[in-house]
Order: sequence, then C-alpha cells, then structure tokens
Amino acid sequence: MSDQIGSRAGLDVVLPVSDFPDWLNPIFVRDLRQGLRSSFFIWAFVSLQAVAILTALMEWAMAQFFGGSGGGPLLAGASTVVTNLIFSFFLPLSLFHSMQPELGRGRNAELLLTSRLSRWQIVRGKLLVATTLSALLLSSLLPYFLIRYFLGRVEPVGLMLEMMNLLIANAVMNAVVIGASAFGSYLVRFVLIFFLMILHSAAAAAYVMRRNFSGGVPGGFLPDDFAGQVLAAALYILLCLQLGRARLQSIRQVVDPVATILVFTLLAPIAHGVLVASAGPLFAILFLCLMIAVALLLDRDAPRKKS
Repeated sequence: MSDQIGSRAGLDVVLPVSDFPDWLNPIFVRDLRQGLRSSFFIWAFVSLQAVAILTALMEWAMAQFFGGSGGGPLLAGASTVVTNLIFSFFLPLSLFHSMQPELGRGRNAELLLTSRLSRWQIVRGKLLVATTLSALLLSSLLPYFLIRYFLGRVEPVGLMLEMMNLLIANAVMNAVVIGASAFGSYLVRFVLIFFLMILHSAAAAAYVMRRNFSGGVPGGFLPDDFAGQVLAAALYILLCLQLGRARLQSIRQVVDPVATILVFTLLAPIAHGVLVASAGPLFAILFLCLMIAVALLLDRDAPRKKS
C-alpha cells in the first residue's frame, strides 16, 4: 500500500512540470522557449522599460512645472515614433535568420516534414512566437500608457487603437522578414523586405489617400477603412508566410511556387489600390476576402494519407 501511495505521489509531482500543453504547435513551443531565454529578448525588455520610465518621468515633470504649454506633447510624439520604430522595424529584423536553421546544412526541414508537422505549422509557429514576444513587450508598456492617460495626453479609444495598430504592423513585418529569411543571399533578403514593405505600405496608404481626397477627417476612425487595412495586413501575412512555406517544398515540383507567389504579391496591391480609388472600400474589402481565399490555395500541400 505504501509503495502505491509513494508512486502516485511521485506521479503527482512529475505531471505539473510540463509548462505547455501537448496540443500546441511544437515549433511554437520550441522557439518560444528559446526566445524567452535569449539575450536579445532580455535586453529589448530592459531597454524598453528604461526608455518608457525615463519618458514618463520627463513627461510628468513637464506637465507639473510647465503645464500644457511645455514640451509634453512633443515628447509624447517622439516616444510614439520610437515605439513604432522598435515594434515595426527593429524587433522584426531579429528574425532575419529565422528560416535558415530549417534550410541549412542540417536540413531540419526534411526531418520536420517527415513527421506529422506540415509546412504551415513550421512557418506559422515562427510567426506566432515572434508576435507573442512582441505582445509581451507591448503589454509591459501599459503602465506608461496609463500615465499618459492620467496626464490627459491620450484617450482610451485612441490608446487601444494605437496598441492594436502596433501589434498588427509588428505581425505584418514579422511575416515579411520570416518569408524573406528563407532565401540564402543577404542581398535577396534585403531587397525582398524592402519590396514587401513598400507594397504593404501602398495598400494601407490607399485608404488614407482616399479619405483625404474625399474630404473626410484625416485622423477620424472609419470602420470600413479599418476593416480594409486589417484584411490587407492579413493578406500580406499569408503571402509572406507562403514565401517561406514554398521554400520548404521539395525541388521535384515543376512550377516554381515562389515565382507564382511573387507575381501574385505584385499584382494584388495594384488591383486593390485601383478598387479603393474607383469603387470604394466595400468592393476593396470583398476583393481582399477573395484574394485571401486564393492565397490560401497557393502552393497547397498534398493530402496526407491516414495510416
């Protein structure tokens, strides 16, 4: 009896050690553990907290001593620019080599694909890890945003929209860098990142230009414009992940899926901008939904046979 009780007690102690459930993506679990322990994430967290605390103290001091006529709004605007650069540019660039361990000499991709993992799970796991780490860093800045709210520098709705836009922009740039990192040449990666950044910026700027030309409020919130920008971001996330996913495909395929995806990526924003300018955001939203469905069909995996 005592032996059985002892074995059960040992089991009860061992079971809670697993910190991630089994249904999670294995690539997500592996890369998340490595990312949380990496020196880059620790230094990024410490640097963001130091910049946020310093900026909050300076903004509070200016509000106390100079009131509304001080440099508080200018300082808040500068901190917003710095935050946008960090989450939309510097953090995604840390993924510059993210696909190379799977495509290098060790050929980890072949080992992963021989298991039950699909190519979607590999690239999607890397995107989820990068966006999760960025979301953790962004949530750590909530105290600074609350200080700005109490100082009257920002409204709650504007605060939520600002954080949501930061996270969406970070997810798009993460997908852009992950897709470009599947290529071996550094020059090709930089050109692809620049090329995809310009295309996504043009797709997002189409709604802003339409609003300015139609006489709308430049800083106003329009649900159809916001829905169009979110769908455009989702389309570019899919297309950029398709680039990395296509590079994992074996060479036996006759039609190069990378060339197909690049042509589709070039033509989609042109047609989208023409629709936004001529027919309005509703037709552009329908077009984006159709393009997302087509992007999911590009470079499809062959159906797996059940054992």
